[in-house]
Amino acid sequence: MAFERVVKVLPKSFERYLSPGRYGLRVARNYVQELLGNQRLVAVDVGAAHGILPHWHALHGIACIYQIEPRDEACAELGRINAASSHPEFYRVVRAAVAGTEGPRTLYVSNAPTGTSLFPPDFSAVADAGAYLSEDYFFPIVEQTIETRTLRSILDELSEARADLIKLDIQGAELEALQGLGDNYLNELLGGELEIGMTGIYPEAANFGACQEFMISRGFDLFDVRVARAHLPYRGQQGAFQTEIFSTYGNSPTISARIWEFDAVYFRRRSLLLAERNAEKIRRMAVCYLTYNFFAEAFNLIEGAGELKIFSEAEASHLRKLIVEIHRVRESRPWLGNNRFWRSMRRIGERVAPRSSPRWCQYMYQNYPSG
Repeated sequence: MAFERVVKVLPKSFERYLSPGRYGLRVARNYVQELLGNQRLVAVDVGAAHGILPHWHALHGIACIYQIEPRDEACAELGRINAASSHPEFYRVVRAAVAGTEGPRTLYVSNAPTGTSLFPPDFSAVADAGAYLSEDYFFPIVEQTIETRTLRSILDELSEARADLIKLDIQGAELEALQGLGDNYLNELLGGELEIGMTGIYPEAANFGACQEFMISRGFDLFDVRVARAHLPYRGQQGAFQTEIFSTYGNSPTISARIWEFDAVYFRRRSLLLAERNAEKIRRMAVCYLTYNFFAEAFNLIEGAGELKIFSEAEASHLRKLIVEIHRVRESRPWLGNNRFWRSMRRIGERVAPRSSPRWCQYMYQNYPSG
């Protein structure tokens, strides 16, 4: 157990020591604001319990972030977190239960608040997946009648003309909440991140196929998935297979875990953006890309806009340089350098890495496929 604690702590300490630091992040923020051209960026976090996720920290002090949560205690916690931040003026907490329609709905409140959903979990339909489920996470489930609201009505009430970026994590209701934006807001949306479960405990209307079909029909492309996995419990105990049977620690990478859910990241199709010839929207899209580290896509979008004369040659050149500078001050790390020493070190690391050290698949060490 002592070794496991060291393994967990060392990489985080090492990263903090060599990260850009507050000064670098502040410089990057200034560059991003210049890339935006002093216009507002609006981000909506639906299911925002415990604060924004790490990758959205890039929006701190830049985007107006609306955090929507139905529970009083979660809203109070968000208020405390925001008040203690360096830019509390950029955050607004909205207490609301979001759905595709307005009116009374039954909310199924799980034992762990993060499992609460507008849909009752159907464990009978997923006998195989049921072995992975923790009863303590879901049960007891308490039913409550609540008033739901659509994102369209919430944004209308907030006098927001658009939402540029949205994240939805509401236990199976992501797609219907997104549909509740309505055509006007959906046509302005640039990017979205949806949590999608893979266990079948929620209706088919919430599965990946339905989400993918809807997003493609609205002009979005799937860019990435961030996978969450679950280990099979042993005699009802999480991690017991690893510790009791295979004599390793509870989260050892040598024991594969089943895909449980993933966050799907979508961005509006590049060709549609360029066809609109809207320079301000293209600037906002570039910042949305950078939030998820799609630096090449942001650079390419600005380059394409320059070729179409949406930006002047000088303006396009300046915006491309800003994107490169944002990467340099925000994301640069010594061990990622493109020089002989670090290339050699990375090759050594790849040779000695154990078979189970993951890059894109968890059961073998392998770089991204080349084609």
